[in-house]
Amino acid sequence: MIPVEVVTGLLVRNGKVLMCERRTDKIYPLHWEFPGGKVEQDESLFQALQRELQEELEISCTAARFFFDDVMTYSNGITYHVSFFVCSSFVGEPVNTEFNSIGWFDMIELRNILHLSGNRQIIERLTREGIPVE
Repeated sequence: MIPVEVVTGLLVRNGKVLMCERRTDKIYPLHWEFPGGKVEQDESLFQALQRELQEELEISCTAARFFFDDVMTYSNGITYHVSFFVCSSFVGEPVNTEFNSIGWFDMIELRNILHLSGNRQIIERLTREGIPVE
């Protein structure tokens, strides 16, 4: 099975990263995730990242750099290829348009929240290397 292509943004500010808590009516309710979503046909990864951040948080990502990618299979049987980008520049203040809540987390807080199982590798990398500098 071909993995579903997904992009995810690491929005960083003052040594913290933005996380989004899934709503109770979604699969994996109240698990925290990085903002982002599926890449649409004929979209570049950066275009998909820009669209997803605009849809989910009403911000415009103006610069991003590739940080990490991972392939993960969830309990629902779907496999995802996730490309993580550090969104080093964005316009606007993040607005919660579709999550239970959003928040900025430092490394200690980040390690102690309920994550999607697919976040294991990225959290391990952030633990080793720290939250990237904007």
